[in-house]
Order: sequence, then structure tokens, then C-alpha cells
Amino acid sequence: MAVVHIPGDAHIAPPTTSGISWLEYSDAKKKKVVDDALFILRRNVKGVRPCNSCFSRLPNGRSFDDILDDPSVFISFDPSNNGSLFGATLGNDITITNFSIRIGRWTVAATLVHEFAHVNGAPGATHQAEGTLLCCGFSGLHDPTIIGAVERPSNTRIA
Repeated sequence: MAVVHIPGDAHIAPPTTSGISWLEYSDAKKKKVVDDALFILRRNVKGVRPCNSCFSRLPNGRSFDDILDDPSVFISFDPSNNGSLFGATLGNDITITNFSIRIGRWTVAATLVHEFAHVNGAPGATHQAEGTLLCCGFSGLHDPTIIGAVERPSNTRIA
């Protein structure tokens, strides 16, 4: 299962890059929002055939369940409150912004679906990552104007 980055877990997160932070969840209330989002994904999205099929068509060919169940995927915290930034991905490292956490568990769950798509190879210059929300039960949170990410020189995807 994807792992929430907490103090003492020995995970070496990426350094702050282009203003994006990959910090531990040391605030129990913020971590609970992410835990609740993961619960939503386990209960409402895991095993959903259209979502797994949609993810399997992404460049790395893995299903949604494969990404969700992968213990090498870490979810970190970014303290940003920028209303245009929800999360970012670098390899198997995802960071969720404080802005997303403040909105709540459903937004964090949708952001995780989007970021999982980047883990699975969805490019940042297309709508592919955001498009996975439509086949994974988050059509109400899908934003047709999101192109997916701004790719930074470090290959950090911001969405």
C-alpha cells in the first residue's frame, strides 16, 4: 500500500525543488485527512474495473490497484497554500499541498488519483492524469482545464 511519510519511517524524500517540499506528516490532523483519503480509495476505487483499465492504458501499464498497493509509493506533505497547486510527483514520491488538505479528504483522494497517474507515467504536458478522475469515480472533481502538470527541470510534476 502507498505509504504516508511520517517521522521515523526512514524514507529519504526528495529535497525541496522549485519551491515544492516533500516533508513528513508530523501534524496528526493533516495526516488523518490523507489517511481518510486513502480509505476512500481503498473502499470506493480499488477493484473498480474502469479505473484499473484506464490506468493500465497509461505509459507504464500498471493498474490503479497496482499503484495503490505499491509500498514504494510515498506520500509527503507540502505546506503550500497556493490555490493553483494541489500536489506534485517525482518518481514514486508524491506530495500533497496544505491547500488540498484544507479542502478535505475527497479533494486529497482525487489529487492522489491524479498523482498516481503520474507515477504510472502520465506525462505532465497532457490531460491524461486529470482524465483518470473520470474513470475512477471522481467526475465531480475533474477539471477539464488541467493539463496535468508543469514539468520542472528536475522532472517534478506539479498538478
